[in-house]
Amino acid sequence: MAIRPPQTLKSTGRKVPVTKYRNVSPTQTLRRFTVIWANTNGVPFNTTGFFATLRRADGSFVQAAGFDSFGTARFSRVRTPTNQPYTLRTFRDDGTLFRIRSVPAGVSSYVVIG
Repeated sequence: MAIRPPQTLKSTGRKVPVTKYRNVSPTQTLRRFTVIWANTNGVPFNTTGFFATLRRADGSFVQAAGFDSFGTARFSRVRTPTNQPYTLRTFRDDGTLFRIRSVPAGVSSYVVIG
C-alpha cells in the first residue's frame, strides 16, 4: 500500500515538499462496477425504483442492479476495471426502458447523463 503524504497543517501553514512524494500513485479505486445517473448539470437524479441491466457484447445477461435514491447502481458481480465492453440498459420499476448505453472496456464506473 502506498504511503500518503501528510496534509498541510492549517495552524502553521507548513507544507510538505512535493519532490519527496513524487512516486506515490493513487490507490483509491472502485472494486465493483458502478453506474451513476445524473442530469446535464452533474446532479444525480432521485432514482428510487429504477434498475439497470448489464449484458456482454454477445448479448448474454450479466446482472441487474437497482438504483438507490442518490442515482447510483452497483454491480456486485463485475470487477473493475472491466475487461470487456458491456451494454447498459436503465428501466423504471414498471419495466419502461429509459436509456441504452455502450460501456467500454477498462472502466470502473460509468455516468449516464440525461
